[in-house]
Amino acid sequence: MRLAVLCLLVLGCKEGGSIDIEGPPPGDFSRALVGTVAEDFSLKDENSTSATAGQQVSPRDYLGGISAWYFGHST
Repeated sequence: MRLAVLCLLVLGCKEGGSIDIEGPPPGDFSRALVGTVAEDFSLKDENSTSATAGQQVSPRDYLGGISAWYFGHST
């Protein structure tokens, strides 16, 4: 089984392949400066059990408190 997975990984890789990604390389936090204010954004609250379900929420709504933001993705 491990050999089959390894073969699929090797065969699935392009020779000399590269990915063109715009922006800084992964792990480059040079633009994230300590003490600066991040750009504001808001997202629709999709949690049906939340008090703000269906509403736009922003980190600014929780200033002065402790909050955690999870950006998940599924298909």
